[in-house]
Amino acid sequence: MKNSKESLIWLLPSIFILIVLLMIGTCTPRINEKFLVEKVRRENLEIFEKMRGKAEAKDLIAIGIDIQMGIDEIYFKEGDKVKKGDVIIKFSDYKQKNVDNQMKDKKRILAEKKSHLRFLEEEYKLGMDVKNQLQQIKGEIKAIEDDLNTIVENDALIQRNVVSPVDGYIVKINAVKGGTNSKNLPIVLLVKNRDLKIVSDPVKLSRSEYLNIGSKAEVENIIEKEGKIPATLYKINDTGVKEFKTLEFLVNSGKDFKLNETFDIYLYYQKRENVLTVPVSSVVQKKKGNENKFFIYLINGENIVTEKEIYLGISNGERIEIYGKDIKEGMEIIENPNNKLRNNIIVKRRSLQEEKREKEEKLKKLKHENDRKEKEIEKNKREIIMLEKGERND
Repeated sequence: MKNSKESLIWLLPSIFILIVLLMIGTCTPRINEKFLVEKVRRENLEIFEKMRGKAEAKDLIAIGIDIQMGIDEIYFKEGDKVKKGDVIIKFSDYKQKNVDNQMKDKKRILAEKKSHLRFLEEEYKLGMDVKNQLQQIKGEIKAIEDDLNTIVENDALIQRNVVSPVDGYIVKINAVKGGTNSKNLPIVLLVKNRDLKIVSDPVKLSRSEYLNIGSKAEVENIIEKEGKIPATLYKINDTGVKEFKTLEFLVNSGKDFKLNETFDIYLYYQKRENVLTVPVSSVVQKKKGNENKFFIYLINGENIVTEKEIYLGISNGERIEIYGKDIKEGMEIIENPNNKLRNNIIVKRRSLQEEKREKEEKLKKLKHENDRKEKEIEKNKREIIMLEKGERND
């Protein structure tokens, strides 16, 4: 009997604690509403702007021809990749007879000028005032000799081809098969393989105050999707349209790009590494005295909510950097708080599956309603047509 009493005495504290816990559980306020739950993450947070662009030539290699020649064949087109030594254009045979005639005329004139020069030099030795004439004739002789050198160089172009001096891409061909080249334009413009830049389409920047030459970026081929490649902003161009710019990026990689390839460009304005973040939707702003303060709602394993004051950092529009006392990675928070939440209140959790199912049901309902309205509109149109026909018959 004594042992039974002693056992009961030992059990009394445990029973009392259990009763208190049950009372606390039943007395804690509840709201019959489900909330999405997210976790505090530790991650890198980046503010960026996404745009589209393509690979263009940075520094061009121009190949020109000083004489006009017929174009026999063009073996490549603009944008094609070429290797060093590839024949790009073949010229028609250059007329040797024309070269011979030009050289014959120039040599005859040169001989006459040199003969006159010797005569003036003899006159000068005799004390005659022919200094100016000597300078003039020497200049004329120099010009004729230069012309002869040019003719000799052009003569070497007989059946000559335009050959690529580098591995790269053809940017521009200023020639057509069967036509002739222009002496005033490069016949071919080339760019080396790794001498390309990424140029954006015209964009209106949302955070231009954070933009600087040297800003970090990443580019990704929209077709191959092989991952983002580091790049650097090196030039900002006006487009002539207010607030719109084109941006030029140098790629920090040894990877070869193709001329005119299209890329997604991610231009980073700000970047924070290894910071705590939460969804923007989970942050609530409240007026406390004369100050605006920010809060999140923690939720524990028993679904009891605790209001927690936080301070904000940068945001990318989806997630926001937070910091505050005792805020740790992995803490669970309410993602979609409302004005019913407060300290020490019990709520229900809402799963992502439920969220998805509700969205699908809502979408299905909206589509059904839309179909019903469209049928009603069609019915009304038919009635209008019938009424209009009846009026005309009357």
